[in-house]
Amino acid sequence: KPFEAGDAYAYESKPSEVQKESAAASLDDIFVVPNPYVAYSIAEEPGRLPDKRGDKQLQFRNLPPECTIRIYTITGELVSVIYKNDFSNMATWDLLSDEGQRIAYGVYIYHVEVPDAGEKIGRFAVIK
Repeated sequence: KPFEAGDAYAYESKPSEVQKESAAASLDDIFVVPNPYVAYSIAEEPGRLPDKRGDKQLQFRNLPPECTIRIYTITGELVSVIYKNDFSNMATWDLLSDEGQRIAYGVYIYHVEVPDAGEKIGRFAVIK
């Protein structure tokens, strides 16, 4: 059908929003990869040179758009905090403490806090 001079078109859009109920229901889907982290992971990106490894990293997956991830040692010491506020479903951690120190091997606890939706507590291991 050809366009005519009197034709009018209307377009309406709704802003994106996060549904708190579905965010709370999906908290059990959050997981860490690789788990356990073994000194080197195939999931790491290659480094600047093809024969050198890239940055060490863990990934938290199936995250809601906004959350806070706290990482603790098994004895309860806070190691690092990650603030996420974007529309991706993952966050990465460089395996360094908030003070920039390399972490030791062992079991770590992560706590994901989602505003108005709840929290998820899990664990992962680091083997060196």
